[in-house]
Amino acid sequence: MSRIVTDATGKRYLLEDPVPLTQAPGNIQLATKSKPWKNYWRMLGTVILAFILILFGLTFVIDGLINRNLVITGLGAICSLIPLPFLFMLHRPKLVHVRMATPDPSGKNHHPLPEGGSLKTPQRTIFQRFVIPDDSVIDMPPLGQVWGAFVGTLVIGVIFSIPLILSFASGDEDFVFTVYFLSFIPVLLLSIAAFSIPVFAWWATSSKIIGLPTRRRDAESWMIAGMASAFPAVIVNSFIFPFILPSGLSESTVMDLGAVISAPVGEEIFKFLAVCLFLPSIKNARKGFQIGFTVGLGFALIENLMYILSSTIFGGAIGLTLTTLVRGIGSIPLHGLLTGISGFGIGYFSQDTDADKRMKWLINRFTINSVDFAENLGFDIDGDGDYSGFDEFRPTFEEIMAKDEVESNWKLIDTKTGNPIDAAGVEVIEVSDALVTSWDAANLRKEDGFRIVPPKNVLACLGIAIGGHAFWNGTSVMMSDSVIISLGSTTILIVVLLILARGILKGVRSLPAA
Repeated sequence: MSRIVTDATGKRYLLEDPVPLTQAPGNIQLATKSKPWKNYWRMLGTVILAFILILFGLTFVIDGLINRNLVITGLGAICSLIPLPFLFMLHRPKLVHVRMATPDPSGKNHHPLPEGGSLKTPQRTIFQRFVIPDDSVIDMPPLGQVWGAFVGTLVIGVIFSIPLILSFASGDEDFVFTVYFLSFIPVLLLSIAAFSIPVFAWWATSSKIIGLPTRRRDAESWMIAGMASAFPAVIVNSFIFPFILPSGLSESTVMDLGAVISAPVGEEIFKFLAVCLFLPSIKNARKGFQIGFTVGLGFALIENLMYILSSTIFGGAIGLTLTTLVRGIGSIPLHGLLTGISGFGIGYFSQDTDADKRMKWLINRFTINSVDFAENLGFDIDGDGDYSGFDEFRPTFEEIMAKDEVESNWKLIDTKTGNPIDAAGVEVIEVSDALVTSWDAANLRKEDGFRIVPPKNVLACLGIAIGGHAFWNGTSVMMSDSVIISLGSTTILIVVLLILARGILKGVRSLPAA
């Protein structure tokens, strides 16, 4: 409505209404300030809340129901409810109110704003307002910073380990207990930071190597799906698999069988299903690997917190340092790589069958039919004042199949220099007949070396993930009798894993992005 204002002299002024909200232009490009560590702290809070929800909430509820223990069930229910509002606060959808003034001779110099006041432009402009979702690209810290933080964590852990080792050498139990007690709180605080840093280091590394610009909300949803897949895996490993085993087996035998059979099969299948949730956005094998790798890292966040807290409580700084090192360069990339291979197979399946677009069609039809059904029951779902059903555009199957996904059009701006930061992508090297220097040759060799491309069959990829996981766990179980042999075999496994990871990441990067 028009607004009339009267000034001190009695003059009346008619205030112009702000321009109404319109649909955002298709070619708009927006920028946001680079705050790479903000993602780290948000996901750190997410995984701690998810850990409480899964391990102390839902798992306790199921354990209490199975054993008919009302106290455990009630405690689990409380631990399930407390994290939920905080999780919603951390990841609630964000909208951006954009105001755009475009130079135009037919425009105006003043434009009223909805909150009061007006925008004055030095030349005539046409003013537009629109609201869009925050689809800013993922902003990861530089590799040097996250890997430096990982190394720093290990160094601090070694420093805290020295007094504990000296107390063990003294043979005085009271002295050992005193040293452990005094170092427990700082080591526990260190463990809270240590469990997530290697995961984010691998996340940043894979994002840099794969080179696909990614929306932040997409990347975080992939990682959260990986965290969620830990819950059914815990149920299978803790309750279902031990129940189906023959009675009379020792506890150590049950644990070994769980590590070799239950964990590889259950964990890889549930991570595979978590990747399938994003099938509508998986348009090729490279995208599938990226989503799978991130889902695997999300699973590793939950598992890593459990292992590191356990090692800190029972082993102090020594257990924390060894567990952080082994899991940081071994188990964490293993989860990412194996689930990435599963995602690679899903990506090839989607690429060959247009499964991503077919899923979009099914979701679109389900949404429209749900609105029609609800409005037929007398609920005004779309808020248009009638009950005529879904009134927006109804795309046909052919239109859905012909439509290509629009990539994110956000840019990152360096907070110090104000210059745009290029999104991670494959560098294009111009080839010419000019003389190549030794420095140029060294840079070219970075893209050289062997490459591994996983198979195109989705079941074969899932089989490789399960088999690789079983081989890793089985080797650890068989070599656990001797500390020296165990450390030696673990070292060999990690070296082989890192070599394979480098080859597979380079092989995936060599594939076309579209």
